Amino acid sequence: MWSKIKRRLIKPPLPKLEDGEVNLHLGCGHINHPKFINIDLLVAPHIHYVRPIDDLSVFKNKSVNLVYACHCLEHFSHVKTPRVLAEWFRVLKNDGILRLSVPDFDLLLDIYKVAGNNINVVLPPLFGGQEYKLNFHMTAFNHSSLEELLKEAGFRNIQKWEPKSSELTSIDDFSDYVFEIRGKKYPVSLNLEATK
Repeated sequence: MWSKIKRRLIKPPLPKLEDGEVNLHLGCGHINHPKFINIDLLVAPHIHYVRPIDDLSVFKNKSVNLVYACHCLEHFSHVKTPRVLAEWFRVLKNDGILRLSVPDFDLLLDIYKVAGNNINVVLPPLFGGQEYKLNFHMTAFNHSSLEELLKEAGFRNIQKWEPKSSELTSIDDFSDYVFEIRGKKYPVSLNLEATK
C-alpha cells in the first residue's frame, strides 16, 4: 500500500524531446520507451500518469503529437469505444497521429481455421489473457469496423502501419505478435494509424 501511495506522489520526469513533441503511450504496461509519456493503471516506476487511458484530462485539447495504443482499445466495451476514440482525438494536435494495434478478428478466424477449428487457440487474443482484472477484451475489430469508427471520430488518412519500421514503431509489444502453427507464422494484429 505504501509503495502505491509513494508512487502516486513521486512521479518520474517526463521525457524532454528536442522538438518539444509530446507522445503518449497508452496502456504501456511494463514497456518504457524513452520518447513516450507512459499512461497505465499499473503502478510502476516508469509510469508517468497512473490513470485510466480513456481519461486524458491531464492533457489540454490539441496538445499531443502522437497517441500510441497497442492492444488496449479492445479492453473497452463496444458501446464505449466511440467515446474513447473521441477523447484520444481531443488531445491530438491538428495533423497529430493516432497509432493503434488491436487483435484482428479476420486474422483470428484464419488462425482458427488453420488450427483445425480449435477455438482454444484464439481464446486469449479474442477475450484477453484474463489473468488479472484488467485483462479482459470486450469487443472485436476488423479493418473495416475500426476504419469506420475512426472516421466517425473525425480521423482521416487511415492506413496500415508496419511495426519496427521507425523509432516510434519499434516497441516490443503485440503489434507484431504471431502464432506459429505447423511451422508457419500467422500475425494476429491489425495495425492502423490515422491523422486528426
